[in-house]
Amino acid sequence: MDNHLIWQPRLPENISLFPPQAAVMQAQSLTAALRGLNAGFSVRLLHLGSSGFDRLFSDGLQNSAAQNWFARDVLLCLDGEPVVWARSLCRQTSANWLGLLDCGTRPLGERLFDGSLPLTRSPFEYTALPPHYPLAGFDGHAAVARRSLFDWQGETLGLAECFLPALQSFVQSADE
Repeated sequence: MDNHLIWQPRLPENISLFPPQAAVMQAQSLTAALRGLNAGFSVRLLHLGSSGFDRLFSDGLQNSAAQNWFARDVLLCLDGEPVVWARSLCRQTSANWLGLLDCGTRPLGERLFDGSLPLTRSPFEYTALPPHYPLAGFDGHAAVARRSLFDWQGETLGLAECFLPALQSFVQSADE
């Protein structure tokens, strides 16, 4: 499938953001940034298991027809309202990542950023999503996404986070 998403190192200029929302979107730990918004933070697990390749990771993860993929799809919620749809994707042979991704409704960010794992992370890339871009297991839409790749002893995990419109009201409330 052709990838029509254009990834860039900065937030897209055509996205209407105000500084606090942009700060959340650029936070190293999205879990920590969302928890700092004075709202009840929770994770809703949508999918954990086999998956096809996702074009959110085209030009980031190397895909071949012979590879099988494993995904964790979640909604990050504030006061029960979804504000971020996130997908973590790795090869089904990535023993390190498979164990880490099987964390139920605990945020993956708690483990990624607790300092206990020998991880390296790529710089963020951002893209404007086309209207009605499909988000597996969720019927809402997002305007902007970010992605990064984590390396753990030669195994790669792709992490894509799609920011939902409801995030804006929580960021505005926290800033007032």
